[in-house]
Amino acid sequence: MLTKRVYGKILFYFIFFILITFLIKSPLIHLSLKDASVISLVVLWIHSLIDKRYLLSKLSQKFNNQKSLINNLFINCPNLIYLKDNNFNYIDCNPQMKKLICIDGNTDIAGKNDFDIFPTETAETLRQYDKKVIEKGEIVSYKIEKKFFTGETKIYDTILAPTINKEKISGVLGIMRDITQTEALREKYLIKNAQLNSILDNVPFVIYLKDIEGRVIACNKILEDYIKQPVKNIIGKNLSEMFLQDISEKIKKEDAQIIKDKKKISYESNLNIFGKEKSWYSVSKSPIFNDDNEVIGIIVYFINIDDEKKLQARKETFVATLTHDLKTPTTAQMNAMKLLLNGSLGPLNPQQSEMVELSLNSNIYMSNMISTILATYKSESGEVLLKPEQFDITELISATCKEICNLARTKDQNIIVKSSIDNPLITADKLQLKRAVVNLISNAITYGFDKTDIEVLLREEDNRIFLDVLNHCRYIPPERMKEIFLKYKSSENAKFNKASTGLGLYLSKQIINAHSGEIHANSYENQTCIFGFSIPRVQKPVPEESGVN
Repeated sequence: MLTKRVYGKILFYFIFFILITFLIKSPLIHLSLKDASVISLVVLWIHSLIDKRYLLSKLSQKFNNQKSLINNLFINCPNLIYLKDNNFNYIDCNPQMKKLICIDGNTDIAGKNDFDIFPTETAETLRQYDKKVIEKGEIVSYKIEKKFFTGETKIYDTILAPTINKEKISGVLGIMRDITQTEALREKYLIKNAQLNSILDNVPFVIYLKDIEGRVIACNKILEDYIKQPVKNIIGKNLSEMFLQDISEKIKKEDAQIIKDKKKISYESNLNIFGKEKSWYSVSKSPIFNDDNEVIGIIVYFINIDDEKKLQARKETFVATLTHDLKTPTTAQMNAMKLLLNGSLGPLNPQQSEMVELSLNSNIYMSNMISTILATYKSESGEVLLKPEQFDITELISATCKEICNLARTKDQNIIVKSSIDNPLITADKLQLKRAVVNLISNAITYGFDKTDIEVLLREEDNRIFLDVLNHCRYIPPERMKEIFLKYKSSENAKFNKASTGLGLYLSKQIINAHSGEIHANSYENQTCIFGFSIPRVQKPVPEESGVN
């Protein structure tokens, strides 16, 4: 595309041609061809001088702009820049390099060499690379650890290029970028990566990391053994598409839920995976987050628990058999005592009736203990189901206290029930809730002081039912209170680990949790202790497969 200047030149020559033609043709002037030629040459020569001067001006401006740009880059570039002649002496360097080697900005570096600036070992290394550039005329790139006379050591990524003057190599241009921090981070990363690989390879179960698309990022050698494939053939592959096809849809749904909720999921399942026979596995999946708390991957654990399941089955069989063998004679005794009390075998005098009633209550208490042991083990396997029904909570509490009052009588204790509930009808699992109440009151009786009162307090707040069992007993320190509801307690707190209370308190917590409630315990230095719980007034029905957990 023609510029305005070119259009101007064409117009100028066109007008000049018309003018010369007019002068030649004009009868008044009648310019000769020779004179016209001379005039044209002079004009063209003047015009060419003007053009040349214009071009020189433009070139000078362009040169000055480039020089200014190079100078700005040289001064402000954060990297170190220097020039050397072919004798390896410095010609110049930028302010950043002067600052690093402790040379004043006004001091000239020209004429100095590397041996004047760096320790001998560093200077010799730099000289070797400079020679390579000068001798071969090639661009050289390398990393070097530079030591300074100040004692400081830094790592630089360096590029050397030959400078050319009249088609001959006249020196070296060097640009050095400080990568000390980057190298330190890289080393830390390598160490962390080595630690991660060491952990992965030494855990005794399948573990792998995958991105949000399901592609494996890292895995351990156990997974290699499972699928008979080396790590290099696993990385980048989607295991659910290769070895877990039967549960691939389930895996996708689980992964989507983890990414959405940003929460860990765990479960046990009988699976046929990795080409192995069907086995029980404990599966755990946890999200991996970046610095912005976004899920960028998932870590997956597969732990074979066949042995644990077999042991659990044997344990449950043993417990079920034991409790059945204990409960059968206990039930028989209870039925016999009920026959005696209702006069089926003849009348009893008041003293005999009282003794039989106390024995009956003791057997009822023992039956409850046996049921507690069985319910505890069933709750761990998800066999205990909640069956909500509407009932009178005050009647349940009164009946429960009456059943175990014989235990309180042996310690001269009084059980006092206090209720401030206007409407005693609630919806919950009556049998399970009774077990929890029995366990809490039994605990209060067992550890309460003799000849003291045990208060069972019932109240309502914010549509929730609160039950507190208050007794007077020795002070329980906070560190022991933390483990009071655990199934297995430390040796220091072993005195609480009795079948009537240890398992009972554990099961009580399981039952209350299943009712979407909260269980609590507090001990005070005035030798007062409160165990209790709160549950919603109405417990929603639960699916058949769910239970106390």
